[in-house]
Amino acid sequence: MQRGTMMKCQRGMWRGMVEESKRLFHGLKERDSISWTTMISGLMQNGMEREAIDMFREMILAGFTMDQFTFGSFLTPCGSLLALGEGKQIHAYVIRTNHKDNVFVGSALVDMYSKCKSIISGETVFKRMTQKNVVSWTAMLVGYGQNGFIEEDVKIFFEMQRNGFEPDDFTLGSVISSCANLAS
Repeated sequence: MQRGTMMKCQRGMWRGMVEESKRLFHGLKERDSISWTTMISGLMQNGMEREAIDMFREMILAGFTMDQFTFGSFLTPCGSLLALGEGKQIHAYVIRTNHKDNVFVGSALVDMYSKCKSIISGETVFKRMTQKNVVSWTAMLVGYGQNGFIEEDVKIFFEMQRNGFEPDDFTLGSVISSCANLAS
């Protein structure tokens, strides 16, 4: 029954039935990190970033452990809301809980710092990442572009390729946009 209820919450969030999903979630006898993360992600996907942040705080107070998916779900609304303070708090929590070397979490941190106009912090996280993938390279590249660091954007594009990572369509679109801005 528990699993079925959580699946209803998730489907409800996808369909924009946020209130029904919240009612189902709060009616759960037992919650776990998956149910919490599902609700946080759903709130974010429905444009309710502030509620997603509040729910994340509730999750911490309830004593649930975080994983890479929870951190990613939380850092996205921080970037969207330009909530740098909350993002920094989660960054500290990431370090304390030994998730700093997770490529998914690192990429989410780079994205959050970049959206919050703290590109130096995003760059620091990126440089300290022990593992990188196309998503992390693209997060840094997009961050440079969003913050007006067009030359760095193009440089990291070539560095990405030198390190053996092939750009995807999103990466290419981002660097083309930056080149167009450089030309104008």
